[in-house]
Amino acid sequence: MELVSKKRVATSGDVRAVVNGNYRGDPHRLIKDMASSLVVELSDQLPALADRPIWSVALKVFERRLEDWLVCDDVSAPEGMKPSVLPVTMLSPAEVVARQKLSALTTLYRYDKDGKVYCVMPRTKKNGRLFPAWQFVDPVPSLLPQVIAELRGVMQFEIHAFFVTQQDELNELSPAEVLAGLPFETRHEVPAEQARILSLPVAERLKRVLELAREAGQGMAD
Repeated sequence: MELVSKKRVATSGDVRAVVNGNYRGDPHRLIKDMASSLVVELSDQLPALADRPIWSVALKVFERRLEDWLVCDDVSAPEGMKPSVLPVTMLSPAEVVARQKLSALTTLYRYDKDGKVYCVMPRTKKNGRLFPAWQFVDPVPSLLPQVIAELRGVMQFEIHAFFVTQQDELNELSPAEVLAGLPFETRHEVPAEQARILSLPVAERLKRVLELAREAGQGMAD
């Protein structure tokens, strides 16, 4: 039997966007990619069939993939709450915990330390972390850690500046807007060339932002 070749892996953000009616790409293409990825993953489990029935192996694969695709991460936006524009507000730690239904402030601070989210510190205060609200809009939570990893070594205030500053390479969009596929609420209009970037598949948008983040991180290292 000829196996289906491996294609772009659908992200959890892609799948939830289809479920919620927010997916900007071709949902039929995405479904085909999901089916192909399941076939590939099942083929990788073929050696296990010597000791276990095929239905048992298939069940575990389906459970794992559906869990990854459909269950929201702790810091992702609540289901059905994705806005049509990206917020520019800052949230206090307590507000993030309440909105994202986290168990405690320590959970949020651990996410911050692990590079799953980021905060800014007001220059007029020694304490008082604030969390930009845009980073909690799907599909950003599943993409942000990869970008932050490329920015290791960059000063905290420069990380925020990187995400919200318009970039020539992104047709004057900010990395935050490209990651989310949404314009900031303060943007009065979105020209066609910017709309095309915002409507690109998640993987392509992430790739463009990662390239910029890599350059920024290397610049600080030099």
